[in-house]
Amino acid sequence: MVSLVEKKIILITGSFESNCLPQLPTQRKIESLLIEEYTGANQGIGYEAAKNLVLSSSEYHVVLGSRNSANGETAARQLESTPGVRGSVATTQIDVTDETSVKDAVSRLESEYGRLDVLVNNAGIVSMAQPPTTGALRRVLETNVVGALGVTEAFLPLLKRAIHKPARIVFVSSSMGSITHAGDPTSPYYTSSATEYKVSKAALNMLMTMYAVRLKPEGILVFGADPGLCATNFTGDPASLTARGAATPTDGGDRIAAVIKTDKLEDAGKVIGVYGISPW
Repeated sequence: MVSLVEKKIILITGSFESNCLPQLPTQRKIESLLIEEYTGANQGIGYEAAKNLVLSSSEYHVVLGSRNSANGETAARQLESTPGVRGSVATTQIDVTDETSVKDAVSRLESEYGRLDVLVNNAGIVSMAQPPTTGALRRVLETNVVGALGVTEAFLPLLKRAIHKPARIVFVSSSMGSITHAGDPTSPYYTSSATEYKVSKAALNMLMTMYAVRLKPEGILVFGADPGLCATNFTGDPASLTARGAATPTDGGDRIAAVIKTDKLEDAGKVIGVYGISPW
């Protein structure tokens, strides 16, 4: 049995129902996944990413970081009762838009583990306002970009104490943030919908790149992960997405987990998607 002292501690912020998304009629909060962190849901790609990790190896300790503590606890209990589970699970409360909440989460992880080996920034919200509005854009950027920066900066001291080298940061992105796709008339992303979300993911890709450049000399590798279009309840109509060829939440979660585990260190600083490296 692998002791907690030896395990790889992974923090994932974000929702477990949503980063595979296409078109949504409303705004909805995507919560956070932590050390492998799972936030606020018992389904979706965040949950599936966490499940992949704890089923694959006893070396993983997954912390589900949820804005709603009760939801996080429910998800953790479900993971622990999954047949064949090998890794371990914990929870912590975290709201990526609340500096005090983030600082408290850092303090809890520091007290409990003293380090962090992998941080996965998976929190986000989406807006389908038509036409786009300044208020919606501010809210989306606050969570999807500013929140990711705040969480990353807050947890860097713990990442620098990682015992499983190199420490990693994974930003969960989307093909909807690709300027190449957005401007290509042959692309399924060639549409004016979800403007705020697309802008936020393009900004997140640049944020990921800046951290990759900054932290590489310090031995911390930074990746982007694109789970692809998935049929989740976040969209409000998973059946219609499945009919359009969307992947399952399990597929999306597995893609995120694959980036967390990847041994292709040369892919650091890039967004890894369904078909390889996603274009900018």
